[in-house]
Amino acid sequence: MNPNQTPYETTANDMAAGAENTMDQAKRQLNDVLEDVSERAREYGRYADETVQQNPWTAVGVGFGAGLIIGALLMLAARR
Repeated sequence: MNPNQTPYETTANDMAAGAENTMDQAKRQLNDVLEDVSERAREYGRYADETVQQNPWTAVGVGFGAGLIIGALLMLAARR
């Protein structure tokens, strides 16, 4: 502690340093989570791509059915 610093300034400096450390840890954890989520998304994308390539007509049918359902729901919502 500096002779010119009050105990309150020292406490504030300590709190600021602690908050900065906490923020750095949070940033690292967030980056780790984002990397994990990105890797999982890439894996699911690869799986979906392989599945569609192996069963193209099934994929077309599923897309058509989903489009019909979404279209019907939008039509119902537009009538209200």
